[in-house]
Amino acid sequence: MGIITFGIILIVVGISINAGKRALPVEARPGAWVNGIIGFGVVLIILGSIGSTVVQIPAGYRGVRMEFGAVRGVLGEGIQFVRPGVDTVELIEVRTQKEESSATAASRDLQTVTTNIALNFRVDESKADQLFKQVGKDYKSRIIDPAVQESIKVVTAQYTAEELIKNRAQVKAKVEEDITRRLRAYDLLVEPQGLSITNFAFSEEFNRAIEAKQVAQQEAEKQKYVLQQANLERQTAVARAQGQAEAAKLNALALKVDGGSLVVLREWITKWDGKLPQVAGAGNFMIDIRSLMNDAERENRNANRRAGVPEQP
Repeated sequence: MGIITFGIILIVVGISINAGKRALPVEARPGAWVNGIIGFGVVLIILGSIGSTVVQIPAGYRGVRMEFGAVRGVLGEGIQFVRPGVDTVELIEVRTQKEESSATAASRDLQTVTTNIALNFRVDESKADQLFKQVGKDYKSRIIDPAVQESIKVVTAQYTAEELIKNRAQVKAKVEEDITRRLRAYDLLVEPQGLSITNFAFSEEFNRAIEAKQVAQQEAEKQKYVLQQANLERQTAVARAQGQAEAAKLNALALKVDGGSLVVLREWITKWDGKLPQVAGAGNFMIDIRSLMNDAERENRNANRRAGVPEQP
């Protein structure tokens, strides 16, 4: 329309100059250039008229065609023809778009939680004219942001602050489901897995409480380990005592059977430190080692004789 308007202006100027040149002397009259201005204006009007019948829709967009301001349909990508002075076209992006938003809400245990999300969505290309008719081009601030805010508040109120952290995937799924339902009514489509919860932010008081709880849990685990070690050491001591008692019992039985003097001799040799043992108390005495060895030799002969082993000379 700008080219046509400029061409009309040139034609009017040229005609005005030609109309006024008759009042001028012949030598002062303008030349053929005035006709050139008029002719150039005519060319601009023709080109402008042709150009105004054609509109180019870029890739990733749809054109909403309006007839005297009334929505009349959707134009696809590429070159499209319209009626000059009758039709106008508004571009609507139908590619996947990203909207980042945050909302502050109260959890079920009345903790203040600020949730940051990123939402991938797109306009239903077949219904871009309906979106433009109902909402206009400013659908992000009018539809998407309020829907995100409301969905986050509704879902956050169903969980405690601690549950929001532990059940992050479940919370994300519920928020995405609620936003998808709200936007579908306006022909806005959420991409599959198109919602991401980028952050949960809690109050300083809650963060300190969580930190204190973690410290207490770590201390409890430490005490549990110490207790387990003490139980293990006690069981080991009991087992050692039981073993010693069993060994003493076996030694006592051995003393009562044939060959008991050998047991005494073995115990004495095991515990002997190289010095003659002395025991103070009821009196001093000394073990007769030779007698013990003779007894041991005699018991060995008896055992060999009973076993039928011939004696060595």
